[in-house]
Amino acid sequence: MKLSFKTKLSYGVGAVCDNALYMLAGTYLLLFLTTVAGVNPAIAGTISAIGSFWEALCAPVVGFKSDSVITRFGRRKPFLLAAAFPVAIITSLLFTAIDASQTVKIIYDIVMVLMYWTCFSSFFVPYLAWGSDLTDDYNERTVLRSFAYVFNQVGMCVGMVLPTIVVDYCMNLGKTPQQAWQIVGIMVGVCGAAALLICALTIKNDDIKNFVKPKKEKKQSFIKAIPSILKEYWNILKLKPIRVIIGASLAYLIANITFSSDRVFFMTFNMGLGEATISAVLMMITLAGVATVPFISKLATKADKKDVFKNVLGICGILMIASKFIGVDSMAVLIAVCLIYALANACYWQLMPSMIYDVCEVEELISGEKRSGAVISLQALSESVSIAVGLQMLGIILEAAGFDSDAAVQSDTALAWVENSLVVIPGAAMVCVALIMRKFTITKELFNKVKDALERRKRGEDVSIDEYLSLIHISEAHETEADLVC
Repeated sequence: MKLSFKTKLSYGVGAVCDNALYMLAGTYLLLFLTTVAGVNPAIAGTISAIGSFWEALCAPVVGFKSDSVITRFGRRKPFLLAAAFPVAIITSLLFTAIDASQTVKIIYDIVMVLMYWTCFSSFFVPYLAWGSDLTDDYNERTVLRSFAYVFNQVGMCVGMVLPTIVVDYCMNLGKTPQQAWQIVGIMVGVCGAAALLICALTIKNDDIKNFVKPKKEKKQSFIKAIPSILKEYWNILKLKPIRVIIGASLAYLIANITFSSDRVFFMTFNMGLGEATISAVLMMITLAGVATVPFISKLATKADKKDVFKNVLGICGILMIASKFIGVDSMAVLIAVCLIYALANACYWQLMPSMIYDVCEVEELISGEKRSGAVISLQALSESVSIAVGLQMLGIILEAAGFDSDAAVQSDTALAWVENSLVVIPGAAMVCVALIMRKFTITKELFNKVKDALERRKRGEDVSIDEYLSLIHISEAHETEADLVC
């Protein structure tokens, strides 16, 4: 299905909230907790990790609900509308440093982090799944994600670039760091909420005219539904492409969150850069990402997404590792590293969701039911785990290396590991992504065959899935929908 420019634009706007919240937490939460809220680095990493693991538990709930809900506004839109105002409030509270004992601070931060990631998962899974519902065209999905990626970069400005500018401006006006960061939380929260509302209220594609509310059926509670959900996930995981996607996501997002959280530490302590210069470098990363959109989109229409994805990530990973041997001790090398990261990041966020959408069609052919929310919530779970692992790992590394948040000058060991966390760890993870993606089996040719089979099935024709099972690669005999019901 071809989408109008207005629909693509409206869908893209929703990505502002996605990336603003993701980058705000990924880039500044550890820094805020350690240097503003006064929490020990290892404990701060644990708090951040707890939030991400909690989001991993929320994703299946939201995916399950968004696949089964029936409203006059479709399946996904109500979740975006419901999340908008909580996003504004909780983001503000998360970046509020309270004056209390260390124990009370830790409890407050844990509660706020849990609520923050609950809000995030409540719109992220439905938003991502909505793209699969809006179009089933192989290339159109890449274009749709290109729009989303451009607005992802706007979200990156809001969540990653503007905070340092706002903090610097507020402190020049005589505000304390605590007051400045609270203003940042309010700013990002309001921007995110506005983006969700604009996206949800301007897309009418799946609104149902003359909607008749279905007869009320006895709803199965989520607790009672857990066994069937787990069984559903087990069957979805029998698809080799799903396992590959999840593995690649885990590896890349560990690279992403480590780089994103560490770069402010690196630019502050290793390079000695001021707030204005840091903001300029972060803005350059954002603009570089936007500049690559047409290039990656064009490549992905000429070749299989998989090949473009693994080649770009592999090359970027090797270059990141190589920069360690060159030495990231000048502005020129730092800019080069940031540009390499920007290319890898653009490639991931444009092509990975598009490939996930393609997997949803394959899963529908095998199971006989479209379960985009369930498929995408599995991938979202991998994102949550990777964020948790990356933040916890960085917190432990900083603690073990002797990083002192109260010291203006850090030890040589601490500085060395801040640099390793910027280039070596992310680079190695990117190389792993490239190796994992070699096993991804869904090509454009196979996708079009799957799509044709689905269309024939909808027309009432008998479709044998045996040939597709061998092409897709199933771990073991895939259970039918009838088996799942039983």
